[in-house]
Amino acid sequence: MKHKIKDGIEKSSIPFAKLFREYNDDIFVDGTFFIAPKFSYQVFITRTYAKELESFYTTSFAILKNKEQEAYKMLFEKLKKNANTCNNNIRIEPKNLHCDFERAISNAAKTIFPNTNIKYCIWHYKKSLEIKKNKLCYNELFQIYHL
Repeated sequence: MKHKIKDGIEKSSIPFAKLFREYNDDIFVDGTFFIAPKFSYQVFITRTYAKELESFYTTSFAILKNKEQEAYKMLFEKLKKNANTCNNNIRIEPKNLHCDFERAISNAAKTIFPNTNIKYCIWHYKKSLEIKKNKLCYNELFQIYHL
C-alpha cells in the first residue's frame, strides 16, 4: 500500500503493520542513502525482532526527501495510525526504539511515542568514535610532520 504524506515524505509502504501486534517491544529504525532514488534523500526502514523466530522483519519503508524532524514525525505518526488501524484500534506503542544518534529521529519518536525508550545503536556509536579518532590522529600527524 502506498501513501502520499505531505512534502517531507514522498511514498511510504506499510506492508507489515500487523507485526506490531505481536512484536512491538523493540523497533529498529535507520535510513540509507545508497539506494535512495534520485528524486529523494533517503530510504528509511523500520524493523522488528521476533525472538522465537530469531529473525528481524521489515515493518515499513519510506522514501524521504530530507532528514528533518518534521518528516520523521509525519512518518512515525503514519506508522502509529496504520498499526492501530490494522490491529482493531488497539493502541500500539513500542517499548524501545533503537536508532542512530540523529537527534531528529529520536526527538520525533519521543513526540509520537512519548512512553517509548530511545536506545542508541552501539554500532553507530563505535563508528562515530572511529571517525573521530581518525580525524584527531590525522590532525596530530599533520601538525607533527607538517603534511
